[in-house]
Amino acid sequence: MRKSLLRVCALASIFLIGLWSPIMSEEECVKNAWEKYGAKAYEKSIEFADKCIDEFGRAALRTQKQLDSLNIPMPPVGKVSAAERDAIFNRGLLNDVATAYYIKGRSAEALYHKGDSTTQHYKALAEDAYAGACELSYGRTWDPKGWFWSPCQAANDRLPIE
Repeated sequence: MRKSLLRVCALASIFLIGLWSPIMSEEECVKNAWEKYGAKAYEKSIEFADKCIDEFGRAALRTQKQLDSLNIPMPPVGKVSAAERDAIFNRGLLNDVATAYYIKGRSAEALYHKGDSTTQHYKALAEDAYAGACELSYGRTWDPKGWFWSPCQAANDRLPIE
């Protein structure tokens, strides 16, 4: 009885945390990181991703740990039902930080592939960022085409960095 009551309270707190942030918005730092990545301004992209990670990373990790401890099923990828979509969007900071780690990884990987001696440290930076995305395995990223993808799965697809 007590365990189920704790579970209900924890689920309610996760729901309320989700309501605190706008349901369909990303943090500005994630939007900026995507924009700079798209413009191939990879160092700036990393700066914006780091800003998001620094500011919201602890809250995202806290949500991840709550979901883990409650054995909440992993959210799906692809097209989802309205209820699943709302549940995913309600984890805004978790999604944003997982996405920021992925963007940081892609940006660092691109810099590493430039291939000169000044870019060698970017390989480790990319690998660390991809690991950060996978620490937030409940995170999902909305594709404007109408579906979700997993930053962790996408990060794992990038490894090992060659």
